[in-house]
Amino acid sequence: MRPMIPGETIFREGDIGDCAYLIESGEVQIFIEKGETEVPLRVLGPGEVFGEMALIDDTPRSASCRALSVGQLIVVTKEQLVDRVHKADPVVRLLVQVLLERLRSHNNHLKGKPNFGPDVPHISHAAVENKEALERIGLEDRISTALDNDEFIPYYQPIYDLTSGTIIGCEALMRWISKTDGVISPYVFMDVMEESWLILRAGRRMLEKALADLPVFAENFGENFFVGVNVSGRQFVEPGFVDHIENCRKLSNVKAPQIKLELTERIMTEGETAVQTMQECRNFGYKLAIDDFGTGFSSLQYLAQMPLTDLKIDRSFVLKMIEDDKSLSVIRSLIHMAELLGLKLIAEGVETKEQLAMLKGLGVSMGQGFLFSKPLPYEDFLMLAQPNKKRKSA
Repeated sequence: MRPMIPGETIFREGDIGDCAYLIESGEVQIFIEKGETEVPLRVLGPGEVFGEMALIDDTPRSASCRALSVGQLIVVTKEQLVDRVHKADPVVRLLVQVLLERLRSHNNHLKGKPNFGPDVPHISHAAVENKEALERIGLEDRISTALDNDEFIPYYQPIYDLTSGTIIGCEALMRWISKTDGVISPYVFMDVMEESWLILRAGRRMLEKALADLPVFAENFGENFFVGVNVSGRQFVEPGFVDHIENCRKLSNVKAPQIKLELTERIMTEGETAVQTMQECRNFGYKLAIDDFGTGFSSLQYLAQMPLTDLKIDRSFVLKMIEDDKSLSVIRSLIHMAELLGLKLIAEGVETKEQLAMLKGLGVSMGQGFLFSKPLPYEDFLMLAQPNKKRKSA
């Protein structure tokens, strides 16, 4: 804490900045010097921060600061501030740097200094140094346009009953089929989409499409056929989510238990709001699964509170279960825990007959993976129904 004395200079223009300040009480004035004249810029009060510019871009103070009254300042170190800026979204970092350069340019204009030169960075400097942010903004724009053009569609990966060998459900996976670039890998767009508002639009679209396809799947694979739809945490706690899924279900004329909402472990960080939404979904009869279980924010306390129906064993454990005793131990523990909690298990990433045999021997009832099929577009997925019918009739 740093006390303020009225009239004292807290720092002067040109000083090397080693900290910023948060005003707890009192007021300060920010000003610049133009020749012999002081030009006041603004007066700041409790709750406001000043002095941050020199810390973020390592340039000298671009203005001076004077205490106007008795008060207290909280010192913010360079490490505290810079660490938070660097951890921010790259687009946020870009905007912060652009705003800083514009403010410095404005201050130099008031002082009669040139806006460009060796000591004053050009406003486009931030853009050059933030290629990642520019690429991200461009990708977000492309994704938004692709959503407008209906280029995102569900591909379906079958889920098998490991005992009977029949298809009993599927997982709807988002795919981007660009009209200009063809199939674009989810690794290109998924992280950007999930970290932005775009996931709400895309999530609603996938839910609508998957539920619209479900009646035909049920007609071909069996009346109890289910579809698993991935739902982001942001989408799940969005106001009106349950109403939206209910409207989609009624339009498709399918039963709620045929719809499995697949959530990641991150949903556990949403706290009570997520639990309430889960309970509302269960009251309607929807199934709830935690996807990729064991790789994220696992907490037995949260797990016991949540009205789940299924757990999906992450493929990383399944892929290594043959040669890695630790992965096999994790799967055994998950099986035991699922039994105690009354949850069904689905093994993801089944790729070999050896993995399949071991999972069956351990008592895992459902599985999906490349051993059975890769994710398929709607028409190709329907072709899997014929061998499925033959197995049932045999």
